[in-house]
Amino acid sequence: MKKNIPPFLKTASYKAHRRDLIWQILVPILIAALFVIAISVVVATGTNATASLWADISIIWLLIPLLFISFILLLILGGLIYGITMLIKATPIYTQKLYKFIRLVTQKIENVADATAKPIFFVEGISAGIKRFFQQK
Repeated sequence: MKKNIPPFLKTASYKAHRRDLIWQILVPILIAALFVIAISVVVATGTNATASLWADISIIWLLIPLLFISFILLLILGGLIYGITMLIKATPIYTQKLYKFIRLVTQKIENVADATAKPIFFVEGISAGIKRFFQQK
């Protein structure tokens, strides 16, 4: 029985994609894997002093990125500490200004509230006075 090949497998772009997949992805991965295996065999067959030397070199190479990242984090931390210090120095000045502004707004609101309630209290006072005057008789 003859198998039908899908039409997209016959295109030139798909064939180029398959060729690039093999040469640009699979072959470099296989070469790197063989290189790692070869280095492992060479290191494993060496003396203990050589293994210790390679272990020390490996640890150094493993620590270099960690030290680099730690240095960057240290710089960020120093910047944050400096920024917070400047913010703490500037905060009392601006909080005092903010407090004065809030007190001013509060006073204005109280004045407006008193002004709106004043006519009502005036009318209620007159009404209560009239009621009291007529109740005494």
